[in-house]
Amino acid sequence: MFLFKVEERFMIPGRGLILVPGLRDKKANINDKITIVRPDGSSMKTTIKGITFNLNRDILVDSNLTKGDVPIGSEVWLNP
Repeated sequence: MFLFKVEERFMIPGRGLILVPGLRDKKANINDKITIVRPDGSSMKTTIKGITFNLNRDILVDSNLTKGDVPIGSEVWLNP
């Protein structure tokens, strides 16, 4: 299931990478597996490590990912 297209990302040292605009009204949970599809067509699998309490419900992903790993325009998909 398509969740969102990355418009911004923020690195939180010691925590991980926040992806924005987040889930909004889509259903996903901490520890759910996701696939990030970059604009060049390459993809990677990771896990939702946290969900913010703001209206957008931005997601936190693995701390081993950097802003360079997830370019703006990447698509976030929930794995079945």
